[in-house]
Amino acid sequence: MFRVLLLVVLGSGFVLPVQRLGANDAWDAADTHVVIIGVTRWKADLTRYPRRRRKDKELRELLIQRGTPPKQISVLLDSEATLENIRQTIKSTLLATNANSTLLIYFAGHGWRIGDDFCFANYDVTLGPDNAKTGWTVRELANDVYTNFNGRQAIFIADCCHSGGLRLAVEKLQLKGISSFSLTSATEEITSTGNWTFTQLIIDALAGLPLMDTNRDGMISLGEVRLEINNAMLHLEGQKSGFYSGDTDDDFVFGGTTGEVVNHPELAFPLGSYVRVKGRYGRIIDASNTAPTRYSVEFFNYASKEVRRYAESELRLSRRGTGELAVNMLPECEVRWRGQWYPAKVLREADGRWYIHYVEDDHSWDEWVEADRIRFPNK
Repeated sequence: MFRVLLLVVLGSGFVLPVQRLGANDAWDAADTHVVIIGVTRWKADLTRYPRRRRKDKELRELLIQRGTPPKQISVLLDSEATLENIRQTIKSTLLATNANSTLLIYFAGHGWRIGDDFCFANYDVTLGPDNAKTGWTVRELANDVYTNFNGRQAIFIADCCHSGGLRLAVEKLQLKGISSFSLTSATEEITSTGNWTFTQLIIDALAGLPLMDTNRDGMISLGEVRLEINNAMLHLEGQKSGFYSGDTDDDFVFGGTTGEVVNHPELAFPLGSYVRVKGRYGRIIDASNTAPTRYSVEFFNYASKEVRRYAESELRLSRRGTGELAVNMLPECEVRWRGQWYPAKVLREADGRWYIHYVEDDHSWDEWVEADRIRFPNK
């Protein structure tokens, strides 16, 4: 059921109703039509990615588990993802939808900006002057969806550089009064990590990972997903993710969780905390209930997860992304913090003490240290 009715005034003078999706609405996997495009290699001289444990295939399997019929999921991988194949697949998928359908478009690979548009690199894209003519662009996708989709909702997801450009597709559908949103690994202005971290977060959300349920009500909402992705990408990858809503409320529901998170007030690092340990960034997913407390920290490694256990003294709360990071600041020393040595830069020195900046953190961690906590490896 649609919560409220909005009116959008178009430049032409026409008024269209916008179907705003919110708390009374949930994602209907059974009536979702999906296009998954994953490209890890190209004809052109573009950086290739390892194929091991690729997450685009895993996304397809999860959607089937959630109830999307296999016949409603089209997948184009690597050499299959030519410009012509993408165009034909998008067209046939749109024509198969009905008034109650949800459309889900996913892309992973390379992306870049072309003027006021964005190219998501198809397998046969060419570089140079003909780039705009041979590449699959967001404006083309936006126009196709605007022309041929008359369903209930559209979801746009992309894991690539400048993926935030998908807002163009959302804005186009707003003109038609169709609710939609985009979730992207990066904003439209920046590049993105070469890891599968973002797609893994999407998979975790759709799979009902309990840590995604931040208000602990047993359901995972759009607001929780976008904030969790934002935090995870900042702390784990050091970059900003993208989100753009076209009349979809934060309380739109993706589904229920597979369990619950039980935090204990005596924990120095609550479950779900992002931490830095031995130069790596991870997330606490479990803790022992016997003293001394040991924490299970989950790390993302390209396309897989790794869990290791650490003592409380080894952990440091991540401040990555919470302040402005120093640009081009190279380490010249190492500073000991809770028994671990971290690369740092001396900002000033006085009275036998050094005021230092940890080069991998923001300036909120700057502090004075004495000789027993600092060393200069090259001296």
